[in-house]
Amino acid sequence: MKNKTIENLVKLGFSEYEAKAYIALLQEHPATGYQLSKISGIPRSMIYEAMGKLITRGAAMLLHKFGSTQYAPVPAEEYFSQLNQDYTDLVEEIKSDLSEPDSDSDLAYVWNIVGHKNMIAKAMEMINQAKIRIYLAVLPSTYPALKTALERAVSNGVRVTLYSSSQLDLPGGRVVISPLSEDDLIRDEGLGFVLVVDGQEVLIGERLSASNAQAAWTRSPLFVLIAEHHLRTDLYLPQILNLLGDRAKEVIHNDDYELFAQAFESRIKH
Repeated sequence: MKNKTIENLVKLGFSEYEAKAYIALLQEHPATGYQLSKISGIPRSMIYEAMGKLITRGAAMLLHKFGSTQYAPVPAEEYFSQLNQDYTDLVEEIKSDLSEPDSDSDLAYVWNIVGHKNMIAKAMEMINQAKIRIYLAVLPSTYPALKTALERAVSNGVRVTLYSSSQLDLPGGRVVISPLSEDDLIRDEGLGFVLVVDGQEVLIGERLSASNAQAAWTRSPLFVLIAEHHLRTDLYLPQILNLLGDRAKEVIHNDDYELFAQAFESRIKH
């Protein structure tokens, strides 16, 4: 029984000498270091160090009585009840710290995702956690896998804006039709998938075949800002260019006109 108790105290962080000294002190107190050394079998050269550590732990008290130094234990029930509470509080604090996203650490990396199934799984997770807004550029062939999650987001009050090369069915959402065809996107290996959620995280995918999809996810504020700004600008660019009409040629540099001219053909469905 005594050996098992010593083993258990060691598991709690006591040294073997501390465990033996505490058990001896519970058996006889108040006691001098000399007395505890005899009871516990701890060498006299080590007993005072062990008792000092017990006092630091809060398991023992130092007494000055009749000109001698003596020790008394904190009762086991009292001491271990407090120790249990301290450990419980510490464990709960650690659990809380580790369960909350660390925004600083999120900024340090980009998570690369390989495989169409894995990319869709990450997109579903982001959509399901959305609280405020979703911006999604998606190929028509990819949309069906996300449609149910997006419909649920809309029903939960999340503002959803979709960008695609053809009309998509999302009641309650906003659909922006891009002038780029699906073939153009695949041939150019462009950004066939861009998902921005709540202005906090972005998932960008390319080469979106079932066997060869790649994607990158990050919470980097800079990447999120660029991606969301890109998508939200696309919402208004066709209207602005249409308003400019022929004057657009005066505003847009010749090197960029072909790129912007494609937007004249786009239209927005509310």
